[in-house]
Amino acid sequence: MTASSLKSSRRLSAPTKLRLQLIFARASEALAETYQSQAAEFVRRLKPRLPVDEALQRYFYEVGVPAALEGTVRARALISLAGMIESARQPETRALGWMVMRPDQLLDALRRRVQHIEETNLECRLAASISDEAVTATHVRMALETAQTLEDDVTPDEAIMHYVRTFNLGSIDAQVIFRGAMAQWAELHPLPGEGHALTRLENPVPSRGRPSLELRPRSEFGLRVIV
Repeated sequence: MTASSLKSSRRLSAPTKLRLQLIFARASEALAETYQSQAAEFVRRLKPRLPVDEALQRYFYEVGVPAALEGTVRARALISLAGMIESARQPETRALGWMVMRPDQLLDALRRRVQHIEETNLECRLAASISDEAVTATHVRMALETAQTLEDDVTPDEAIMHYVRTFNLGSIDAQVIFRGAMAQWAELHPLPGEGHALTRLENPVPSRGRPSLELRPRSEFGLRVIV
């Protein structure tokens, strides 16, 4: 990813700076909502394996929720999970009886325990990956809105980079969001003549005596398939 910082921020007008602050405030709110909904879904997915409090704590471990949003996300997630919390039953406590188990029974119990832990870890990673995708989509949407707000002042790559740095994203996340936002910007702003060419491709005129070929529509996110 190659893009300069927002060097021209000094030239931004006062109304533009205010609109930019509004976008960042909306982005923080959108991210809090995304994290909250994904945290609740994480807990519901892990319900057969982990209690609510442990699953919610595991979510914050697996997903890098910003420290500034953690308290808000936790409170909102708990409110949305109120039904699960109130209906949860206290687990029955019983003695494990390790001392009276035969060695083969003890070994079998340990194997089942290890398998349970591995399966739980896999479910946590899968649920965390879903959350990461949702958070990335929110970042891309708000980065595009930032570029649109600064369209008359700076180039889109500078505006998107300013968004990435404002939210202090890690290098890998920053690259994914930057490229995703740039790809969508390119889709929304085609080169002169590209839109007309795409229209002709999407509505081909079949030639006489030859079967028409069905062309697939372009992907929403600017992916290209080379055959």
